[in-house]
Amino acid sequence: MAFTGLFAYRLLLLSQHWAAGPLSRHFKSSGSLAAVMHDPWLPSPWVGQPKPLDPLACTPQLLIIGAMKGGTTALFHYLNGSQPAIHYPNGSKSHVDFKPRYHPSIIGTHVTKELHFFDKQPVRTQTPLYQQQYFASFPGVDALADQPLAGRCSYPAQLGLSSSSRPALVRMEATAMYLAHPSAAANVQRLLPQVRMVALLREPVSRALSSVNMLFQRSPEYAQLKPLTPEYTAAWKAYVVTELRRQLGILSDCFAKLTMGRPVHEQIDQCVFSPTGTLTGVLHVHVGLYAVHLERWLSHFAPEQLLIWSSNAFDERPQQHMDQLVHWLGLDPALTNSNSSSFQKLHERSYPAGSLPAALFQELVAFFQPHNERVCALLQGHGYGSLVQQLRRAWQLELAETIRTLQDSADDVSDVLPVM
Repeated sequence: MAFTGLFAYRLLLLSQHWAAGPLSRHFKSSGSLAAVMHDPWLPSPWVGQPKPLDPLACTPQLLIIGAMKGGTTALFHYLNGSQPAIHYPNGSKSHVDFKPRYHPSIIGTHVTKELHFFDKQPVRTQTPLYQQQYFASFPGVDALADQPLAGRCSYPAQLGLSSSSRPALVRMEATAMYLAHPSAAANVQRLLPQVRMVALLREPVSRALSSVNMLFQRSPEYAQLKPLTPEYTAAWKAYVVTELRRQLGILSDCFAKLTMGRPVHEQIDQCVFSPTGTLTGVLHVHVGLYAVHLERWLSHFAPEQLLIWSSNAFDERPQQHMDQLVHWLGLDPALTNSNSSSFQKLHERSYPAGSLPAALFQELVAFFQPHNERVCALLQGHGYGSLVQQLRRAWQLELAETIRTLQDSADDVSDVLPVM
């Protein structure tokens, strides 16, 4: 099935809009126009001038908030050094290809990558006992002696730090569900009002397919199927098509019920989350509604505190993005680990090529199109103009590649790809 009629016309206009306009209007006073024109994958400039980090703090000062399937695991492990642990049947664990941290001052939680403190059981964020447990999950925090929220920490004196020092320990965690959770932004703002955050935005159709593919491959129901066999491909296709169409239907109904006078994110959150904060079966599609999520986060934090990257650009130029992060945090770039120039891709999963109908891509693209435009307008209005230009280009390229790889070969690819 090909894109036809009104949808094709709208997609044509959209692609022309993406391609139109001089780059200079998106790089006001950024000082990096020439570099980005030379290499479109370099990180776009951050917004404003963030307040310097407190070198005496022992609270976490960096959160990687999402999006799921957007590169958060890679970013965390690139920064934190060692690759994910291999767990053995006897309970022991080891790390392969051990690497030092990218910068000695950036260090992750010593418990796990994702702490889920601000999204699961949010009431705990207001309970002193659980706050203490959360802070104790980070290196250099004495759970018995320190009072992180009161600014009383023992490690600065041990290291001879003063208020004029550069930060010695920027503690971080990476919980990818924070971006899309309805109460995470408010919970973070209440407890860590000065924290910095990083969000990675991946093309929504490709991200949804990556998410549903991961859940399929983790499902015990299909564990006995041998990958890339006809039986596996048939089961995968049925699961992906059924699940994504079900979620599209639920979310389309939610948007059809929107009323004037209330923020969109509040109405969508109420529609898809239970009263306890549990997402009701629309994870794969819902996470890609970046305008909904960023509207919520930007209502609690200034853009200066939120560094947003294109997932595609990060994948293409990881070291340049992490160098930008080091500068954005106000750390000494001379201490960056010069031996971290190679970056191993993590969590690469296979797909049965040429197995999805063009009609499904049509439905996904049609659903996400207005939301993509909305997030671009939102970002433009908050000063992320150069990022908008990069996202438009990157998302077109990834969507085209996803369609070429996964669309049923019986369909006409040229009719499905957006006009570049």
